[in-house]
Amino acid sequence: MFRRKRSFLIVLVLIAVFLFSGPLQAAENDHSLDLFKEVFQYTLDQYVDELDEKTLEEMAIKGMMQQLDPYSQYFDEEDYNDFQTEMDGYFGGVGLQIEQIEDYITVVAPLSGTPGEAAGIIAGDIISKVDDTDLTGMTLQRAVDLIRGESGTQVRLTVIREGTTEPLVFNITRDIIEIKVVESEMLEGQIGYIKLSSFTSSSPVLYSHALNNLRSQGATSIILDLRNNPGGLLGAAISVANPFLEDGLDILHIESRVDGDNTYYSTSESIELPLVVLVNKGSASASEIVAGAVQDHGVGTLVGTTTFGKATVQHLHEISSGGALKMTTAKYLTPNKRAINGVGIEPDVIVEDPEEQMKRAIEILKGNAVLPSSSQAITFKIGEKKMWFDGKTVSLSEAPYLAKSSVTMIPLKQIAEQLDFRVDFNLQEQKITLTKQESVMEMWLGKKEALINGQATTLQSNPVIKNGTTLVPIRLLAEFLGTQVSWIDGEITFRIR
Repeated sequence: MFRRKRSFLIVLVLIAVFLFSGPLQAAENDHSLDLFKEVFQYTLDQYVDELDEKTLEEMAIKGMMQQLDPYSQYFDEEDYNDFQTEMDGYFGGVGLQIEQIEDYITVVAPLSGTPGEAAGIIAGDIISKVDDTDLTGMTLQRAVDLIRGESGTQVRLTVIREGTTEPLVFNITRDIIEIKVVESEMLEGQIGYIKLSSFTSSSPVLYSHALNNLRSQGATSIILDLRNNPGGLLGAAISVANPFLEDGLDILHIESRVDGDNTYYSTSESIELPLVVLVNKGSASASEIVAGAVQDHGVGTLVGTTTFGKATVQHLHEISSGGALKMTTAKYLTPNKRAINGVGIEPDVIVEDPEEQMKRAIEILKGNAVLPSSSQAITFKIGEKKMWFDGKTVSLSEAPYLAKSSVTMIPLKQIAEQLDFRVDFNLQEQKITLTKQESVMEMWLGKKEALINGQATTLQSNPVIKNGTTLVPIRLLAEFLGTQVSWIDGEITFRIR
């Protein structure tokens, strides 16, 4: 028998709720719970250091959440208060959005204008140490507690970064982190610029005010900057996407084992302004909901680098102890039902350098704010060996298809021929060259890199040959042509001026 029956009943109920879908009575009789009781009691009795049942209960719950996925988490009362403070956008620390991925504390994004961003920490960095404490295998909340501290104190973060041979060490002075959720300004050429740093409860109102203010100043196009925006609330993401979509268009699809499938739709008329959305590896979760809706419906152009790839939904459930559970309860798909979890969204125009990303966005809006009616259009469907070009049907030797990385691959030669481009293949170098007048694109089979007029660009999927036909990522061709791609009702279209 347990010495403290009340405490054990709490953990028993929790284990029954989370490990079993059947009635509680059936779960209580299950051998798995007998095993749990046995281990629980033995640990209380025999562990080298004395443990109280409350501590052991919390260890068991935290371990259970940690084993589910990187984003499910248990908060005790103190941790939950800290979490709510962070979601309100005001807390102390260095300004990094982090997640536990496998055994590693990984940076999702540095928050804009914070000491972490100023120090040079970037999305994808793994924090291996805080001062002299090793974080490997440590819980997320414990890592957060170590990184945070009083304003003015210093913390030393040791970081492992992809592409470097030695760990990087950052000495950072903590500060009060007050997230500027929305920043906006009018750029040259009547281009409205909105920087959205996170999706909090206040984001929709602040974002709507900024958008309306820019429009009242005469903005004729919009740049929405979601770089290093780690996400936040689902409802906020829907509100941000809404103004650029026609009433009734789907924004995302939710798949849930408990609640079933659900689709969220736009509920207002589109403002019909040309749009560029800036994204990078630090754009995650709610940012990817907005980016996916914009890209799938062809209402704007994504510029930057591939996003983080977090497409799961967490539900916050308050529990009787004053704490809470943040549990993954669903996953989401883009309007075209693309699964981007762990993959991310490849932008329409890939630009690595942050300053060049903004320059490219401005160039796109200045040059392509309105496409002329005389533009040429190519339309095709995944899996069909035909395309439509200026009202006529053209047969394809291979059907466009969706690669494992969720990248659309299209046959190059027949599309290029319709546009009067020349295609050359160098067998020895395995190089494909696309030429028209002074424009040249070079790519290589099996390589995720290409040169567009001498400028290097990175591909999410490399060109391939299938049954004698060369297929390339549609985004690569769109970037070379300087045009947008739209997905509407299963049809993929891009227009060339």
